[in-house]
Amino acid sequence: MQIKWLNSDVTFSNLILAGDIGGTNSNLALVGESDGKYTIILEVVFPSSEITGIVDPIKKVLAIGKERRHDLIPSRCSISAAGAVVNNKVNLTNCGWSIDSAEIQKETGIKTLLINDFVAISYGLLTYDVENRDHILQLTHPDGTLPPKQNATIGVIGPGTGLGVSFLVYNNGEYVPASSEGGHVAFAPFDDESEAFCKYMRKKIGITPGVELFVSGQGLKNIFHFYKDTKNMQFDGLIAEIDNTPDSHKPGKISRGASQNDYCHSMMQLYVRMFASAASNLACTTLPFGGLYLAGGTVSKDLKWIQEDDLFMKTFETNYNYNIVPLLKKIPVYVILDYSISLYGAANAGMKIKY
Repeated sequence: MQIKWLNSDVTFSNLILAGDIGGTNSNLALVGESDGKYTIILEVVFPSSEITGIVDPIKKVLAIGKERRHDLIPSRCSISAAGAVVNNKVNLTNCGWSIDSAEIQKETGIKTLLINDFVAISYGLLTYDVENRDHILQLTHPDGTLPPKQNATIGVIGPGTGLGVSFLVYNNGEYVPASSEGGHVAFAPFDDESEAFCKYMRKKIGITPGVELFVSGQGLKNIFHFYKDTKNMQFDGLIAEIDNTPDSHKPGKISRGASQNDYCHSMMQLYVRMFASAASNLACTTLPFGGLYLAGGTVSKDLKWIQEDDLFMKTFETNYNYNIVPLLKKIPVYVILDYSISLYGAANAGMKIKY
């Protein structure tokens, strides 16, 4: 458990207990709202593998907050989670436990909203200024252009432990966020290497694999095993170190080692191409002229490889139909740099959604 007091003295009109529950970490925060602006007062991070539910962590956060300030009593709770929300319950996609908003409300007495984690990111985007380079970075298209965002659909896609997808529809001057399980659509190979990788994964799991198994932390781990089993790599130095590392820690070592190791560099290039292809498929589905946002814990960490030689954007603009390419070139593509967006989004949803 990691406790972070960020703005302990801030005043607020409303206090929301916001949560961002993922496969790796479960982040809970007390977020103050005043005049539509949000400030994280306290954030507590729990490794998701070390807890078996969210009620006890919530109680710990409430106790930590109240110990320092007696007025830190939230009037509402809004929890975002990596999984499909059905009847105010969610079975976490990459954890062995579930969340029930009714149970949270019963145990804490706080009215509770439960939303998909990428719906939270969508609500978070509504609180951000795209011109703020501390929060958002626009990627330049290979021809040097930076298309302006329009009042149109917004798409969101992001790899972390898994792969999240959401979108926002523009309607009567307002954006309406919508949930999706687009990370689990079938993977579409696009070149010889991705075709070979897809066949490898299909043989391994016995069914057509979903895109999450290629574009996520799981994806980088799977790329390593694909290379290990098919590429005749020399297992010394960094490669031997990665091989002896638990699968959950392989992605970070591959990314960090890509500057000095050719195999790791090739793995990152394959990963970036697959990520860009998945983003391009989402763009073709939703036509997000309001912006396509790349989110998730790994994106900002791997930004160097996304930008290297315009590999991401060149792949993003590739399409078999020459009439579609000009449309892809008009889509503004952004990288979300602020990992706290999920907590801000959960808080914003907690204020905006009736429940």
